[in-house]
Amino acid sequence: MKKYIILMFAVLLGLSWYTAISDMVNRPKNAKAHIQKAAELEEKEIYVDAVTEYEQALEYDPDNIDTRIKLAKAYLNSGNSNKFTSVCEKTAEAYPEYAEALNILIEYYLENGYEEQAVKYLEAFVKNHPEHKKAKEWFANLKGSYTELYCHYEEMGDIVNGSMVVMKDGLYGLADARGQEMIACEYKEIYPFSEDGFALARKEDGAYIYIDKAGQTRKAPDGAFRELGMISSDRAVACKEGKYGYLDENMEPTGKFSWDALTGMEGSTGFGKKDEKWILVNQDGKAKGEKKYNDIIVDENGFCASQKCIFVKEKKEYYLMNPKEKKIGRQTFDDAKAFTENGYAAVCRDGKWGFVDTEGKLVIDCAYEDAESFCNGFAAVYIDGKWGYIDTEGNVIITPRFETATHFTKEGTAAVKIDEGGNEVWKLIQLDLKR
Repeated sequence: MKKYIILMFAVLLGLSWYTAISDMVNRPKNAKAHIQKAAELEEKEIYVDAVTEYEQALEYDPDNIDTRIKLAKAYLNSGNSNKFTSVCEKTAEAYPEYAEALNILIEYYLENGYEEQAVKYLEAFVKNHPEHKKAKEWFANLKGSYTELYCHYEEMGDIVNGSMVVMKDGLYGLADARGQEMIACEYKEIYPFSEDGFALARKEDGAYIYIDKAGQTRKAPDGAFRELGMISSDRAVACKEGKYGYLDENMEPTGKFSWDALTGMEGSTGFGKKDEKWILVNQDGKAKGEKKYNDIIVDENGFCASQKCIFVKEKKEYYLMNPKEKKIGRQTFDDAKAFTENGYAAVCRDGKWGFVDTEGKLVIDCAYEDAESFCNGFAAVYIDGKWGYIDTEGNVIITPRFETATHFTKEGTAAVKIDEGGNEVWKLIQLDLKR
């Protein structure tokens, strides 16, 4: 009896081996037969049945990338776009070393106007596969696609508090982030709107006024004050008889005008310059510290303490400190540019520019010929004689092609200067996709 049982197990084992070996031999043949049948059906545009054949082929050879791609395309041709995207996504995730599934998926999204879906998928894919070169390339290119908005001014500036200085026919006004006129170009000089909603303007007769968004005069400083600045923290810098001080919200002096230069007030932080040295001052323009600095980095509107970070210079190097004069980090720099309201600041070492965060850490190496500080996720950088843009990962999102480039706004717009046949023309560009 035992002999029969042993013999029976031997026969069954032999049959299982035979079946396994036969299956191994026949699986590629069966897969090939289904693929061939699917191709024949596709030639006749019978895509629904072609899908079935490709699915059966994958049962025999599930790791065949080429068959997976053909299945995805057959789904698309059959009108089932959901299955198409599903197969592409699953293939791209399971076999990231093969980029074809990712490529045809993103191409499909773009061809059909689904840019937002493309960005959303790529954003998640890059998080899961941070070293995937093609995905990063797609992501950077998508983030950096832009269109030109209809907007013609002779000059354009950075957009601050939703407004930018523009010039037409030799006079200045204000436009919004999309280039629409806010204040007509009728002033000799004008600044963007402050957070309080007032814009400093100089009339053709030389008089300074502060106007609201309706263009109405709201504050009119005494004519003796010159070189006024934007209002911030209820203070405005002004010059009288060659010396600087602060005016309050009523355009009255808050203290003596005794400084050779003065920064705008941010919160309770400002700096005054006297005898070639800078010192911390309060809202009345009085010195509130004893430490003196060789230089202070200010932005184009005369402020130095955005994000509560200030670049100061002692001896030959700049470093970062807070409004309480406490040093931030250990890094020192040859030069720097002020922080904007958000993002990293541009810093220079050995003639090359990079970026630091508000903790003083170098987050992007110094490798650029020039750079502007980050604003709303992007920064202008100068490479081989042209300006372009990078994101916070250091990816080039707009290849350098501009003569001048300003900060991007939260609306995804930026003013740039382009060389058109030897003529430099200002344009307003809009990121098609902004993250």
